[in-house]
Amino acid sequence: MIEAYKKFWKGYVDFKGRSTPSDLWSAYLAHVLIVFAGYWLDAVFESMVAEISSDLFTISVILYLILFIFCIAAVLPCIAVAVRRLRDAGYHWAYIFIPLIPFVGIFILVFLLCQPTEVEVPVKNVDNPRQ
Repeated sequence: MIEAYKKFWKGYVDFKGRSTPSDLWSAYLAHVLIVFAGYWLDAVFESMVAEISSDLFTISVILYLILFIFCIAAVLPCIAVAVRRLRDAGYHWAYIFIPLIPFVGIFILVFLLCQPTEVEVPVKNVDNPRQ
């Protein structure tokens, strides 16, 4: 999962390659776990602010801003890995806009992202003349 998350950040503007299903879902899972842990830590600081009311409020606000900036910075890599995954499954990159369809769009995109890798057969194989 750590290697997939490293590839997630290294290929943050690579829209031309391909990503396997495990690369996509491992990177998304790692990202969600990091954000969840950060918000949980922020909630702990906010609950302590109610009791102590010291500089913990400042720490809580700073932590919240760091998480917000982290989430904004991860938008482009999330789109890039989804485009690469769609390409790997054999779909056009424009299917990334399917979630704009109300109510069902996100479910359709998740279904497309879960499809297996499409194996490309060469057009002309020199070793097999019958093809």
